[in-house]
Amino acid sequence: MIIRTMSYFHAGHLFRIAKRAAASSIKDPDFSIISIMFSISALEAFINESVELARIVPTSERQKTVEGYVAVMSELEERKEALLIKFHMGLLVFSGSTWDEDTQPFQDFKLLVTTRNHIVHMKADRWESKLTPRGPEPRSLSQYPKFIAALQQRKIVGTPASRSWLALVNDKRVARWACETAAKITDAFVEGVPDGYYKQSLREYVFRAKRRS
Repeated sequence: MIIRTMSYFHAGHLFRIAKRAAASSIKDPDFSIISIMFSISALEAFINESVELARIVPTSERQKTVEGYVAVMSELEERKEALLIKFHMGLLVFSGSTWDEDTQPFQDFKLLVTTRNHIVHMKADRWESKLTPRGPEPRSLSQYPKFIAALQQRKIVGTPASRSWLALVNDKRVARWACETAAKITDAFVEGVPDGYYKQSLREYVFRAKRRS
């Protein structure tokens, strides 16, 4: 009996949702949250689907490294490892080393994941301010979560004021940055894959933050 296996890959669709939100002309700051959430969801789908893509490489084109990648990533998925770990370990299998955490695009990747995690695991945004004759002192940058300072250094959020960190993140610049970061991560990951049939196939799934000219 001949069995045909079909696979659908959804990472690109999730990324297009993130891009549409970032490019929307509707003046709704909440679109930045959509871009953040779907950029990370797209990256999760990309790394998971890259394993399925490796499984369907023709027998004549299989490489030992790619087979090892499937084994390692399947184990990580079974253990429900974090997204950053999956990318780290995948790159370790392919290139023999993980990303340098102090360089780009990994720094932005970590920051994007941190921002998403703060949204998903939302807590009350509490701070204290001294009362003066002129009223309460404004909220200082040090009273915000640390990742807000990192976003401000990248000039993609406004100057902190006496408002929530979520209000600062609701910025079109953050939405565009989230999409650009996701695109750079997929591109950098594929660059680490050894040349061959699998790399050529995976390159077709690299995210594009901007349309090709």
